[in-house]
Amino acid sequence: MEKTVASGVGAVGAVLVVLVAWRQGAAWNTLQYGVAALVCFDVIGGVVANGLNSAKRDHFRHVPSTGRTTAAKLVRRPVAFTSAHMHPIVVGLLYEPRIWWWGLTWYLLILGSVVLVRSVPLYLQRPVALGACACVAVVASFLPAPDFWGWFPTILALKLVLAHAVQEEAYRPTTAGSHK
Repeated sequence: MEKTVASGVGAVGAVLVVLVAWRQGAAWNTLQYGVAALVCFDVIGGVVANGLNSAKRDHFRHVPSTGRTTAAKLVRRPVAFTSAHMHPIVVGLLYEPRIWWWGLTWYLLILGSVVLVRSVPLYLQRPVALGACACVAVVASFLPAPDFWGWFPTILALKLVLAHAVQEEAYRPTTAGSHK
């Protein structure tokens, strides 16, 4: 059920962004629409996926390093996982107006925020992450962005800084379909 929720949110988010861009007359080619759909699915759905209790249980439990795939090892290292998310750089270079510094700025700010969250004591991780996300939202509203991508830094921060980097105790449902 959790995967369905995350995938559903990712799909709805991707459709919304692509549909709005198309209806508003975005000067995107087929490749740009395809990249937008993939990036939106990953980032918007990733906010939910990284916040799932099952993801928290998996990401923050101690497991032996042997027998794990590279992807499974990467997801357990929030700074490395974040550094693999080159999405803002791709968006900054692929969409008009091409603002090369925009992507690099957001890449480094999000990565720096994750480093900060992981460096504070556990009881401060969530408030520091929330503060970082709030600051990203404010700064993003004042900076120029590629057309139809002004929302992106805030959602990326929610996915990587708040949902992924914060170590939290994960809870299991008490029974199948339980709402408590």
